[in-house]
Amino acid sequence: MVVQKYLLDSVEIKRLSGLIVGIKPGRFLRAWVLAVWCLIPSPGAALFAQEPGDTTAVSPESSLLEQVYEHRISLLQDSLFLTHEQLDAANFTVQQLEQRTDTLADSLTLAQDRVRQLADSLFRLFVLHDRVVIENRQNLERLSILSDSIAQSYRRENELRALNDSLLIILARTQNHLAKVSTTQKAYSDTAAALRNTLEALRRELTFSEGQVTGMYERLKTAEYHPEETAIDSTVDERLVKYLRELVDYQLETTGLVRILRAKVDDSEIYAFKLDEFRQYLARAALQGSTPEALNLLARTYVEQDDPIRGTLAYLKTVFIYPETEAGLQAMGLLEELVEKDGELGRLYYEVALNPDSLDVGEEEFYRFLNYLNHVRKLPHVTARKWFIKEARQFLDLYPNIFQANEVLLWIAQAYHAQGQYHNEILTYAKIRRLHPFSRIIPRITYAMAEVTTDNLKEYTTGAEQYALFREEFPNHEKAPAALFAQADIYENELRDYQYADILFRELADTYPEDALAPVSLFRLAEILHLRLASLSGALVVYEEILANYDQEPETGILALERLASISREIRQYDAAVVYYLDIHQRYPEAQERAVAAILQAAEIYESHLKNLDATIHTLHLILDNYPDYPRIRSIQRRVQKLQKRRG
Repeated sequence: MVVQKYLLDSVEIKRLSGLIVGIKPGRFLRAWVLAVWCLIPSPGAALFAQEPGDTTAVSPESSLLEQVYEHRISLLQDSLFLTHEQLDAANFTVQQLEQRTDTLADSLTLAQDRVRQLADSLFRLFVLHDRVVIENRQNLERLSILSDSIAQSYRRENELRALNDSLLIILARTQNHLAKVSTTQKAYSDTAAALRNTLEALRRELTFSEGQVTGMYERLKTAEYHPEETAIDSTVDERLVKYLRELVDYQLETTGLVRILRAKVDDSEIYAFKLDEFRQYLARAALQGSTPEALNLLARTYVEQDDPIRGTLAYLKTVFIYPETEAGLQAMGLLEELVEKDGELGRLYYEVALNPDSLDVGEEEFYRFLNYLNHVRKLPHVTARKWFIKEARQFLDLYPNIFQANEVLLWIAQAYHAQGQYHNEILTYAKIRRLHPFSRIIPRITYAMAEVTTDNLKEYTTGAEQYALFREEFPNHEKAPAALFAQADIYENELRDYQYADILFRELADTYPEDALAPVSLFRLAEILHLRLASLSGALVVYEEILANYDQEPETGILALERLASISREIRQYDAAVVYYLDIHQRYPEAQERAVAAILQAAEIYESHLKNLDATIHTLHLILDNYPDYPRIRSIQRRVQKLQKRRG
């Protein structure tokens, strides 16, 4: 029975062990204590295990089993001690995990606060975005209204320009009339004042009747308010003209003194004095009074001093501005003798002499003066250009507000250019831009400023800026592509900025694809990529683009194919090079010289690089079959025969 009891106890131990595995760590120690307590035999355990009435002593086998059982219990106690240590370590680990959990909880709280702040910021951004969208929509509506206004302004531009020109003409004529009237009014007022003073003196000194004095006084008042009814006293003008006549012939009262001066002083000094006198009178007269006669006297002085060009120009001025006066007819007669010595001046003279209607441009003197300037500016003489500049400046001084003033300034700038005075030319262009900002010639002079700055003054950076200014102000002008091309050319060849030149050439091709400069700019772009930036693949792409878009022009297509073939040979893609060369023959057979040259290049590649005699012979037969009139056809035939012999 004891053995059976111990066996039962071992089974119970297994059961208890299984239960202990499922017990939580906090109850693990109590479970083990209970199990051990149950297994330790008490003093009455053996008696409790006997059957009732059984008094048999415990056998030696049972004591041996008890020892074994006690040994096992000791082992379980040792295991329980180790398990207790592991439990302490587990509790410590749990504490650390709880601390980490608290730390993570704090971090999570901070993260939640941060997320909440980010959510608030995002909400404010959404609100701001909605506000910006609304403002942009309003701005677009304003821009639409503004674009409509600009379109209407452009449509009315021509009408306003014509109206402006008409108003300027009316204003110029009004100012000229007012200038004459004001001068006349002053003379009448002075005369009336002098006469009033005289009458007052006469009234005191003489015994005129009151009625006579009153009548004269009333007539003077009428003259004061109606100056056109009184003639101008030209006594001063007559004296000046008489002085000029005597001066030109040295017939002054001090003739002897003049002769002494001529003997002791260089004639150039007296000559300069005479010219100054004539110019002073002409400037004072301002195309009034005896100006025609004074012009003839000035011309005569030039001729006597061996300056026939200026003399002719002075006579021509008399002819153009005063063709129907006595001085004008006299100048026409004197011109016939002078022009025989100069072909260009003779051409201008006979143009006027044979076509007198060219002088009939209107009754107003400024129209005749303008016609004179328009003829003189075309003369090629250096002296004539200098003369023209002075005359044109005098014209602008006399008539500063006429609408042709911008044209006259343009003529002056062109005269400066012909004389090589490029700084003066640019300054004159700048004057036009400032004084006449709405003139129709503004695009023309803006482009001319860029050309002169670049080509003549060699100021390349400033020239590039001028071309950029032209494109900015006139993006739709017919010269806008040329300005962009010139700017790109400066950056490539003068400033050596190949990256920016690349950008500008590409911009031209993309912005103005229909312009004649578009394929040229693409060629320049491909050359920069190939030779300057070492981008062979980029150059191939650009040449393919040229071939795809501009192959209608034979020269453009052939050149693109030749460049493609050349680059293909350079990178040793010989098959592609052969295709490009033969494509020239297929696309442009009418260009015989270029087509035959391309076929020969393809044959040379087959023979030298691809080592294909059959393909070489077949390629050369393209020349024999398609170009029998080729001048060197016999040499091609002999070459084919040699290749056939080599092939066997």
